[in-house]
Amino acid sequence: MTRKPSDSPGSALSSPPCFAADFPGHFGEGAEASNVDMLLVERLNALLEAERAGAKVLAILRDGLDLRSPVRQLLDRLQKDEGANAVTLYKSIQRLGGCASHDTGAFVHKTLAISGLAERLAFLNKGQAWVVRKIDEALPDITDATTRAMLEEMRRSHVDNIAACAALLKAGLPA
Repeated sequence: MTRKPSDSPGSALSSPPCFAADFPGHFGEGAEASNVDMLLVERLNALLEAERAGAKVLAILRDGLDLRSPVRQLLDRLQKDEGANAVTLYKSIQRLGGCASHDTGAFVHKTLAISGLAERLAFLNKGQAWVVRKIDEALPDITDATTRAMLEEMRRSHVDNIAACAALLKAGLPA
């Protein structure tokens, strides 16, 4: 059947790609598309949004400091960790067949609403501890070895960063 220019556009049938997710397997994707662990993807997306927020906060705090400041050097290292974690989480979600979030957590606005660098760093450490808790909650349920190893490494880096920040706060921020 051929369509004539005089036919109304409403008479044509279509199957928009935006509905593809409603019909797993119908558009040629493999069986693995319907086997996505949505709880794991949800947990990883929550961590991804938190890591993005942490990276953004750390960049803002770092950029407000003198280039020669030892605090700036520490914040730069922490910021790179957060950014690398966000990239790793994004890739992990995609590898697992999930849809990675493009959002950034509310942590940025909450942190910047606090006055003073020491107070902001103390709040940042609470955010780092939140990530460790969320990883601890997720690890027992994770069967994928690659995801497990990635989260264990992320947990270790957060524990190290919490200790470094706590030591800085205990010693007092240099003027």
